[in-house]
Amino acid sequence: MYEILVITHGALAQGYYNTMKMILGEKPEFSYCSLEDGDSSEKLEKKIKESVNWKSGSELLVLVDIYSGSPCRSAITQLLSSEKKSYLIAGISLPLVMEAYAQRNQDLSDIVNTLVSVAKESVINVNEELIRSKCNVEDE
Repeated sequence: MYEILVITHGALAQGYYNTMKMILGEKPEFSYCSLEDGDSSEKLEKKIKESVNWKSGSELLVLVDIYSGSPCRSAITQLLSSEKKSYLIAGISLPLVMEAYAQRNQDLSDIVNTLVSVAKESVINVNEELIRSKCNVEDE
């Protein structure tokens, strides 16, 4: 089982946590931290360091909101200074967080690409889907 850490700007990480709690009906087993208004990179790195058991032998999946943002850069800094086997995915969405959570008993190195695919497939142009559906119904 791998650990999950969600890091975002503002209250988004806590929002993912609360939404997972609402969906699961239980407290999800992942940690989160956020870059709050006025936080320095050093403060965020301290939050990250305190959010994970860096000495445990379990792998770590870190999910961040924006690739070029401070949460991602701070995560990279922390991960590079750690010996913990970890993977970092940027550009998270609720479907990605849900899939990562559902798959946490799998081998992390085997599912990272699947998680990225899930995130890509969850972005849908609904207008095109509605037009396609309407055309299919009319063709029948």
